[in-house]
Amino acid sequence: MRVRNDLKLRKIGNKYVLVEVCDRHANLTDVFTLNATAACLWQRMCEGNFTDQELAEWVCERFEVNIDTALADIGRQLDEWKGYNLLVQDR
Repeated sequence: MRVRNDLKLRKIGNKYVLVEVCDRHANLTDVFTLNATAACLWQRMCEGNFTDQELAEWVCERFEVNIDTALADIGRQLDEWKGYNLLVQDR
């Protein structure tokens, strides 16, 4: 799984939003808000393909959380993003 290329993360004030961008124009029909931790995770995922385990280990390095909690949280977040079609399946 990877993030959709047409979605861009933007910071507006102290909030983070994902918007669909096409030909340099933002489609504001669907705007998705993220907290700071989810925004960090999204940015990390934009850097390439990662397994859930690799993402969880990355989260553990940056936040005070154990691996089991990180894996559960990552799984829930990825499932939510999949449900909103924010991720695409690699071939």
